[in-house]
Amino acid sequence: MTSSSLRARITWLIILVQVVVLIPLGVFSYQSERHEMNHLLDGRLAEAGRTLGTLIAYGQGGYAGQDPTRTLQLATEAQHGAVVISVHARNYEPEVGFQAYDPHGTLIAATANLADLPPPGHGEHGFSDMEHGGARWRLFTLTNRFNLTIRIGERADNRSDITNGLILEHGLPLVIGLPMLAFLAGLAVRRGLRPVDTLTRVLARREPGSRKLIAVDGSPDEIKPLIVTLNQQLERLEDAIEREQRFAGDVAHELRTPLAATMIHMESALITDDPVEIQYTVRNARRSLARLARRIEQILAMARLEAGAASQHRVPLDLVTLATEVVEELAPGIAEKEIELSLNHDEPELIVSGHEVALTAMIRNLVENALRHTPDRSRVDIGLAREGGRALITVCDDGPGIPAERREAAFQRFHRGADSKEAGFGLGLSIVQRAVELHDGWITLLEAPSGQGLLVHISIAAR
Repeated sequence: MTSSSLRARITWLIILVQVVVLIPLGVFSYQSERHEMNHLLDGRLAEAGRTLGTLIAYGQGGYAGQDPTRTLQLATEAQHGAVVISVHARNYEPEVGFQAYDPHGTLIAATANLADLPPPGHGEHGFSDMEHGGARWRLFTLTNRFNLTIRIGERADNRSDITNGLILEHGLPLVIGLPMLAFLAGLAVRRGLRPVDTLTRVLARREPGSRKLIAVDGSPDEIKPLIVTLNQQLERLEDAIEREQRFAGDVAHELRTPLAATMIHMESALITDDPVEIQYTVRNARRSLARLARRIEQILAMARLEAGAASQHRVPLDLVTLATEVVEELAPGIAEKEIELSLNHDEPELIVSGHEVALTAMIRNLVENALRHTPDRSRVDIGLAREGGRALITVCDDGPGIPAERREAAFQRFHRGADSKEAGFGLGLSIVQRAVELHDGWITLLEAPSGQGLLVHISIAAR
C-alpha cells in the first residue's frame, strides 16, 4: 500500500478487511455445509436401504403373517437367479444402486451398476467407501429383521456435484460481490472525505494576511479538531508575519534619523580643519551612534517579546534578583548623572511565575526611562512588595512626568512628549506594557507623591 492518496489507502484497507473477514467465513460455511450435507445424504442412503429391504421382504409375502424366513426360502427356491434391474442415468438424478442377499447369502436382486460387486464380508455393515467401475461409491450395508442383507450405494461424484454447487454458491458472491464492494467502498470513502476536499478548497481560496477563521460548524467531529488547530496555526502565522512587517517598519522608521545625523556630523568633521569643530562634530556623531545603538536594542527587545517570550513556559523568578541585576547593569549611567537610586523590598525575595527576558526588559526600561527623564542629582525610587497574591512594582522619579490627558497615548509605539527634547525613543513604555500583558498584569501611570514626576505602578500575579 504505497499510494500517497488517503482515499486509496482507506479504500484498500476496507477491501482488505472484507477479504480477511469474508473469505474465512465463506470457507468455514462451506466446510460446515459440506459436513452437514454428507450427514444428510448418508442418512438418506441408510433410510433408503432399510426401506428397500422392507419392500423386498413384504413383496415376497412376508406381510401375510407367515414366517418370513420360510417365505423367503420358498421365494428363493422358485427363482432362477437374481433379478437385475436396469439403471438409466438421468442428468437430474443421482446414480444409485443396490444389492439384496437372502439369509443364505444368495443375491436375489441388484441393480446393473452394482450387480457384479462381491458379496459383503462377514460382519460387514454400516458405511464404507469402495472403488467400482472406475468410480468411487459410498455404500451402506445392513441386515434387517427378515435376515435380508441389503447393500445400497451412491456414486461419490454425485456428492462432488453438490460440493461444486456449494463452492459456486459460496464463491460466486465473493467473486462478484468483492469488486462491487470495492467500488461502493471507494464511493463511500470519496463521499466521506468530502469535508477534507472542502477544507482544501477553502484554504486554497484564502487570501494572504486574512484573519478570517475557518468555519467549524457543520464539519464532522473528526475534522473539527483539525480545523481548530489550523485556525490556531494560521493565527500564529499571521501574527508572525505582522511582527516581521512591524519590525521592518520600526527599523526603517527609527534608524533613519540617527543614521542621517551621524552621517551629517561625520561629513562636517571631514570638511573642517578646526580641531575644536572636529571634536564637537565627532562628539555629536558619537551621541547619535549611542542613540542608534539604543534604538536597535529596544527594537530587538520588543521583537523578542512579541516573538518568543509568549510561547515559552513560565518559570519561577525572583523580582528582587532581577531588579538588583538591572540596577548593577545601569550603575555607570546612574553614577554619571549622580542619581540617588533606592531599591526597596519588604521581603528578601519576591517570586513570580514568568518569562525572564520579558521581566528583565520591563524593569530595565522602567529604570532607564526614569533615569532619562530625571534631572541630574535627582532621585529615583524602585519598590517591590507583595499584596495578597500579587506582586507590586513601582518606579517613581522626579522628572517632568506625563500629563493625565497624554498618559494613555504614552504606551503607543514611538510616542514622544510634545515638549520633550530627549523623551526616549518611543518604545520604552510599549515594551513595559507588552511584558505586563504577557504576565496577565496591569500597569498604571500616576503622578508622583511629591507632586512632580511620574509614578509607574505595575501588578502581576505572585507565587
